[in-house]
Amino acid sequence: MTSSTSTPSLNEDETRSKVYAIVGAMAPAGGATLADDTALVADLAYDSLRLIELTLALEEGFGLGELAQERTATVTTLGDIVRLVTEARQETEARRETEARRETEARRETEARQAEAGR
Repeated sequence: MTSSTSTPSLNEDETRSKVYAIVGAMAPAGGATLADDTALVADLAYDSLRLIELTLALEEGFGLGELAQERTATVTTLGDIVRLVTEARQETEARRETEARRETEARRETEARQAEAGR
């Protein structure tokens, strides 16, 4: 699928790599092996404040809007984060494409009205 946004679409492997890099860089317990089943709290020593900071870093790092607390509350592993970010990116891209289509349609309507008025 071709996106009309300037942000390139990331596939799940690219998303996973970037998530691992962000989570690993911010992990209070360094040196842990990162895998989809790595637990944020038990394996990487994340606490509630650090999890909030991680959420903000993911939102910024992936160009996402605010991730709802209802969605982030169920995240416990790196695999959960990869799925959450992948879904959020897809939703964000779909929303941007819809907005771009609406803007294009509105511009065309305006141009058609102006052309009609100019006759």
